Amino acid sequence: MKKIWMLSAGFLVLLCCAFASADTLHIPSSVDIIMEEAYAGDAGFDRLILPSGIREIGRNAFRGCGFDAVYLPPSLETLGEDAFDSDVSIYVCPDSPVERELYVQGRAYRPLLLPDSVSILNAGAEISTGGQVTMQVAAEPAGSDTAHLIWSSSDESVATVSSQGVVTGVGDGTAVIRAETLAGVTASAEVTVTGHKPVYRALLVANVNYYEENAGWNGGDIALLRDMFESVNAPNGEPWQVTVLYDLYDTRMEAAIRDTFADTREGDVSLIHISSHGFLLLRSLGIGVRMSKGSQMTYITYPTLKSWTDKYIKGDTVLILETCYAGAAIDPDFGAPFCEDGCYVLGACGTYEHCYSYNGNYNFFVKWFVSGVNGMAADSNKDGAVSLGELQRYVYAQGTRTNVGSSDSPYHQLSVAYPADSGFVLFVRK
Repeated sequence: MKKIWMLSAGFLVLLCCAFASADTLHIPSSVDIIMEEAYAGDAGFDRLILPSGIREIGRNAFRGCGFDAVYLPPSLETLGEDAFDSDVSIYVCPDSPVERELYVQGRAYRPLLLPDSVSILNAGAEISTGGQVTMQVAAEPAGSDTAHLIWSSSDESVATVSSQGVVTGVGDGTAVIRAETLAGVTASAEVTVTGHKPVYRALLVANVNYYEENAGWNGGDIALLRDMFESVNAPNGEPWQVTVLYDLYDTRMEAAIRDTFADTREGDVSLIHISSHGFLLLRSLGIGVRMSKGSQMTYITYPTLKSWTDKYIKGDTVLILETCYAGAAIDPDFGAPFCEDGCYVLGACGTYEHCYSYNGNYNFFVKWFVSGVNGMAADSNKDGAVSLGELQRYVYAQGTRTNVGSSDSPYHQLSVAYPADSGFVLFVRK
């Protein structure tokens, strides 16, 4: 308990009324004047909350307290010299009466319109262990500051919250997330964390039974990929759950997606890798992949493929396309069906480009993809993980250096990705 000398109604009074909680020093609303050196040297606090009716703060009142930031309410009329440490960030209301005193004292400050009220819009959010959600805040009056909110969690064994309001699930249970302005106005919301650990599933599809042509290199793709998936882990630290299928046609492809990803939940990651032919027909007929059906070919457009992933997959979808015209899956000219939140795409080439085999055994793109993951060769920041963006940059670099055409007709196969330069992690060192 700290004694504050306060002048009230013309009398000098000794008042024992300040209190502290969670490294925050609160000055009660009954106080309107804080005398000289009232708190000098009283260290151990990060924050100071002043009442809205404070009128005067004396010289050296809070020297040595170690606050990170203070907000001076619009009621404050007088601020003594060296009231706060020199490294404290000072915020004042616009047109504050003490702006001139701060200027004369040579103190830096920032005008800041703080909210009269705040509320958290996504109360009751549910996330999984390791999952994240950003708290959305509304404030009154309109235009008032929400960038300087102080966030806290009632139970950090359940959920933590960053200085930007990003909540991360830690363990099963419920935690109250609290937002507080520099003036002490608060809002709170419950979040529930479930113990679901993200599951990483991969469906590898290759078509090797093409009518009137040998496409055995697609089978070679799968052999390379199977070995690669065994050499690394998913970001959850466990192996990917891998399913391999050959020679699917349209209806079987839908069934394969349904059966492989039937048990997915929010927070899971589902990867589909297709090694096949692409097709580019009249715009009205679509663009996508070709699938064999005995001696015939069937066609699956990217919008159709997207409708299946939407229908059967919960959580994030990763689409890896080793097909000609792969870029159409994210091309705005064709509706960009996979360009939306929760989708991640790596394509072997652009919308109007072709893919080429490597000595008839496997495809260039898959060779580069696998070499980028094995040994973490694509891990440009050396953190023991390979992200979508790192893989795309690695494969693209191989494509610029390798002529997959001929000396007479040089051709460089260049990959595409969505989102561009994404940090979404796909593989970690085993």
